[in-house]
Amino acid sequence: MAATVILVAASFLLIETIPPRSLTATRMFVTKRRIVQYARQHDRLPSDLSDLPPMPNYDTATRDTWGRALDYSYDLSGVVTLRSLGADKRLGGDGDKRDMIGVFASRDAEGHW
Repeated sequence: MAATVILVAASFLLIETIPPRSLTATRMFVTKRRIVQYARQHDRLPSDLSDLPPMPNYDTATRDTWGRALDYSYDLSGVVTLRSLGADKRLGGDGDKRDMIGVFASRDAEGHW
């Protein structure tokens, strides 16, 4: 019994955690996929990230690792911007405080989502 407890306790020490910036980048990537999926289904971009349906078996949080909602915007040509202001929640910064910005075209050259 004691050996089992030691093995379980040791296994927790060996678990690697996902770095905060990596988790935020993953959430931004999944959010991008959900935005494009929504646009294909509704023939328009979502007005807000809360409009996005969940994707089963994915982390579909639309908040960064530090608990702040991802900034979402798009222009008239359909270029989408997703942004996290990092750990300090302010523009700029270094390390975990550095902004993360993802920009992508929601349509291809032929105008398809």
